[in-house]
Amino acid sequence: MTKTQDIHHLYSRAGFGLHPQYWQNREALSAEQLVDQLFEDSKKFTSLQRFEDIRERKEDVGGLKILKMILKSRKDLQELNLSWLDHMSTTGAQLREKMTFFWHNHFATQVPFPVLMQAQNNMLRTHALGNFKTLLEQIAMDPAMIIYLNNQQNKKNAPNENFARELMELFTMGRGNYTEQDIKESARAFTGWHVGKDGYFKFEEKQHDYGQKTFFGQTGNWNGQDIIRIILEQPTTAVFISKKLYRHFIHPNVDQTFVNEMAQVFRVNNYEIEPLLKFIFTSKHFYRNDKKGSLIKSPVELIVSYKRLFGLRLNKPENMIKLQRGLGQLLFFPPNVAGWPGNQAWIDSTSLLLRMNLPFIFLGRDNFDLKEKELPESALIKNKEKKPFLGTLHFEPMQKSIPANIQSREEQYQYVFGLLMSHTDLVAPPYDARWTKFSDVVTAILSLPEYQLH
Repeated sequence: MTKTQDIHHLYSRAGFGLHPQYWQNREALSAEQLVDQLFEDSKKFTSLQRFEDIRERKEDVGGLKILKMILKSRKDLQELNLSWLDHMSTTGAQLREKMTFFWHNHFATQVPFPVLMQAQNNMLRTHALGNFKTLLEQIAMDPAMIIYLNNQQNKKNAPNENFARELMELFTMGRGNYTEQDIKESARAFTGWHVGKDGYFKFEEKQHDYGQKTFFGQTGNWNGQDIIRIILEQPTTAVFISKKLYRHFIHPNVDQTFVNEMAQVFRVNNYEIEPLLKFIFTSKHFYRNDKKGSLIKSPVELIVSYKRLFGLRLNKPENMIKLQRGLGQLLFFPPNVAGWPGNQAWIDSTSLLLRMNLPFIFLGRDNFDLKEKELPESALIKNKEKKPFLGTLHFEPMQKSIPANIQSREEQYQYVFGLLMSHTDLVAPPYDARWTKFSDVVTAILSLPEYQLH
């Protein structure tokens, strides 16, 4: 594999892709320098501001009226979805946004409160590259999560175990590494962790169980922060998170030896996320040939890669919602608390056909209509009108990135093929009459099954 392929691999996994015109400027940098640049680029970031946070308007409205205003329509959540999709496609803080996307799936939440979902998304973005302990404490106090996992009903005389169970099963340790008694004691520790009438986290002292609790063999008057501290003291926690990061960034089949090394780095650095990611992205293991092109791009990653690479412009933004549904991943609407399973789960007979036809749909050459009522069983319905359905791909930036010394048409095509498919050793298709236009070449490459991988 060449240095260009390594750069492509890094930016595809740690971000959403790097435009070819920038790859050449980075070929002289070492892996450590490239990773440092990713972190440096992610220091400055902006939050989503699609909706005004009306919780701040305490002088105008108060109490239950605020909660009624927070409850918005499904359309507002879809607008938040499109806002985040555009943000991922344009931000320079790629690594931070990629980790925000990772935590969005890890702490899967779905409530019909756009302002609260926006607030959670911004919280995840703020702590995406920070400390995992801090992130856990913030998610435990997050109003959207409290509502979603019923901790609002977790009270001293009637404990609700939902959040306590998922905290260990899905967020930190994995099934089989705790007991039912641990769940009960943890739930008691989180009693009173509620959402106030102003829409913010509120600790209800009268609803909190101040009794002694025994959790993982430790006895005391524990509260939620104590539970999180004790969970992080268990070695299995670092291993569990490392496995999930391995499957997300490296390969669907876990190498336990490398995962153990990751977990050691995580624990030694007091659960700081940045040192762990730097360990992953600078390791020889990450750049092994068998790790490249081994992950199936999620629908969101695929869409964002088009938008970043070609400046995809949408004619009807609402159609992007339908497209996400057809592909099986709609931001802010995870299927359940476990999130999207990922990788091979993204591919079936319907979604694969839709994926491979995306470039033609974007160019308006194969016009398909996505009828939400019929998704996903029959997602592709021929549209009689010959109009672009979703938007337009612009290939001019790709053409301009071709070095001046590459002048023949066949060499240019081969160069573009190498840029778009740099994780594979495939030979470019034959240059016959179908390849007479530059856009035809790029579209054909984007439609290959191999482009679904990164």
